[in-house]
Amino acid sequence: MLHYPLEWCEKAGFESIIVLTLSEHHAAIQSYLRSHRVTKVANTPLYVQCHAASSMDDNLSSADVVRIAFQKGWITQDVCVLPCDLVTNLEGSRLAELWMATQAGFDGDLGRVSRKYASAGDGEDGRRGGLTVWYQTMGEGAVKGQETDFVAATPLLSPPAIGTGLPDGDIGTLLTTAPSTSLKGLNEIPIRHSMLAQFPDTKIYATFRDAGIYFLPFWALKFLERNPMLSSLREDVLPWIAKARWQSPKLARKLGITDILAGTEPAGPNTENDSNDVPYQRYDIGSLSSTRSRRSKNPPIPSIIAYLPSAPSVFMRRVDTVHLYLFTSLHLAKSDPTAPSALKIDPSANIGERTNITALDCLVAEKASIGDRAVIKKTVIGAGCSIGRGVRLTGCLLMDGASVAENSKLEGCIIGRKANIGAKVSLKDCEVADSFFVDDGTEAKNERFLHAMEQATDDEEGESDDGDYEYSESGEETDSAETSGEE
Repeated sequence: MLHYPLEWCEKAGFESIIVLTLSEHHAAIQSYLRSHRVTKVANTPLYVQCHAASSMDDNLSSADVVRIAFQKGWITQDVCVLPCDLVTNLEGSRLAELWMATQAGFDGDLGRVSRKYASAGDGEDGRRGGLTVWYQTMGEGAVKGQETDFVAATPLLSPPAIGTGLPDGDIGTLLTTAPSTSLKGLNEIPIRHSMLAQFPDTKIYATFRDAGIYFLPFWALKFLERNPMLSSLREDVLPWIAKARWQSPKLARKLGITDILAGTEPAGPNTENDSNDVPYQRYDIGSLSSTRSRRSKNPPIPSIIAYLPSAPSVFMRRVDTVHLYLFTSLHLAKSDPTAPSALKIDPSANIGERTNITALDCLVAEKASIGDRAVIKKTVIGAGCSIGRGVRLTGCLLMDGASVAENSKLEGCIIGRKANIGAKVSLKDCEVADSFFVDDGTEAKNERFLHAMEQATDDEEGESDDGDYEYSESGEETDSAETSGEE
């Protein structure tokens, strides 16, 4: 999956990419980057790094990981954050143009103080907000069981002309958002009257899902550092910044946003040597301005732009379930019917005699072996898979190293890594776990073949809730229990 977000970043024109991963996966990802991608691309300024920000035992979410990267000095400027399970054909360069057109500005101190220190403000002189993207989960290609979000936004008064290069969709200012799961069981949607009074043209969206694409200004990283109890960008950071714009000013002060934007935080330990860090900052550029105004103690809070594409041409999915993995793999297999068959069926694959593979909608990875008289339709076959004689596969996904014995018939199935399907097996809409063995002659429909430990874990999911922190409109901290999905 890492290939797709890396390719997205390259096409978008980013010069530096940081892959944040678990320490348990760090070596494997480093190996992938060395073997499949050079970390310094020839004749381009692109530089790819990989850092282990946490381990499996830490149980951290998205905001926690970005906070660690900021504190360790891996991120030192405005940043675009996206998940490694994202697959989309939406052009990143178009999103960057939209963000720059709506949120452009010089550094908040116009060169007076480096932004990496606490005393540097990102306020009136050149503040900028963020941008985030949601995608439609309904309509053609909908996958049952996808997560959705509750999103409230108000349309921009004057959308930027540069935004017309984007596919059709709504562009607005985010007012609040929450996972739809947190609203289950409620008779009414909790919307504040004060929000509707200020923004009577508010639009509500309930069938869109957060794509995990966040363009964040540097001050948002300071906000993360100041609020360690906020663990999720989707569920905590975006909603609180958005609500701080229209709720009581006490909330912005409680969250520390006012101090960050006004530059009134205590100075960093090396502030007096700051001018030596960046050569151009030895000049007081701000003093040369004839239009610069005195910094306000209560600067307005920058907005977060919400982009919700609705054009049928936009494909966007967070591939975080096996069913989404299957749907996305099949979509990619048929997405480019003009691609030569050599790109869809690897030359190193061993194809038997009188075997029928529809190259239009199939993908066959390297070193796969397919026996004689097999029939393969709308199927993705991973590296090193073994398909026996006379096997029929329709709408299936076989992960690396899986094997299917002779004369078996599979339809709409997901077969895990190194799983073994016996001879004369008939499965429809089934899921087989990694390294699981399905006995010869098995017939099943809509079943999950799991190991005993995985089955026990699956049965226990969702039985416990964690306590989170919530700020009231007055800015006071309260305890509340929420059901929240993993970021």
